[in-house]
Amino acid sequence: MTRSGSDGSAAVVAAPAGRVSAAGQLASAGRIVPAGQVAAGPGVVRAWWADGRGLPAGAVAELAAAALAPQERSRYDAVSDPLGRAEFVLARYVLRSVLGRMLGRPPARVGLALDRAGRPWVTDAPGVDVSIAHAAGLVAVAVGSGLVPGTRIGVDVEEVRTVPRAGDLARRLFSPAERARLGRASGRAGDLLWLDVWTRREAYVKAVGTGVRSLAGAPDQDVGHLWHPLRLPRGFTGGLVVVEPG
Repeated sequence: MTRSGSDGSAAVVAAPAGRVSAAGQLASAGRIVPAGQVAAGPGVVRAWWADGRGLPAGAVAELAAAALAPQERSRYDAVSDPLGRAEFVLARYVLRSVLGRMLGRPPARVGLALDRAGRPWVTDAPGVDVSIAHAAGLVAVAVGSGLVPGTRIGVDVEEVRTVPRAGDLARRLFSPAERARLGRASGRAGDLLWLDVWTRREAYVKAVGTGVRSLAGAPDQDVGHLWHPLRLPRGFTGGLVVVEPG
């Protein structure tokens, strides 16, 4: 399950310049695939996914050297799990690539920052909001543009599986209406429904910046927010949330 961290700062980080020679290896492992889009007031939110499970370690290291800013590099170096490293660097490579095309800038000139809640944001880009998620080697990136000030987006993905202690978690974190829906599903359908509820709640708390500890306080589907499922590869589920001001 994805988690967002915070270093308590809002320092701007920009990727170093340089050609990413490993990018050609993304054709088979981490190509950037559209996952869907949804209108958000006068703006639009788009999402993409990339699969890092087959990305060679050498390509991950090259992408890290070329696509990560110094502060991001220190976080990357602290990750010992190879798949976690691939997720970390691929998400930021995809985000900067997408934003570079959108903003008409070289990816290396896209400045990113973290707010005090750990939410990423783009410097010098009014009306733009972003969110990142990763699970089991898959990364998802959502970018909103032309947004009304105060609009926030969140994205989350999960590998489809049976979650241990799913019933206990649902009793603690899900609403009575959601638990009732889960009670009418079983087997694989029940697993998918549980994960759909979880990803929506996690995407919501990412959007509003309150963190996973506030999952139980997230509203039911479409109450004060828009939920949009994403087109993801087989074996994954997830979606994005748009929270508009007011």
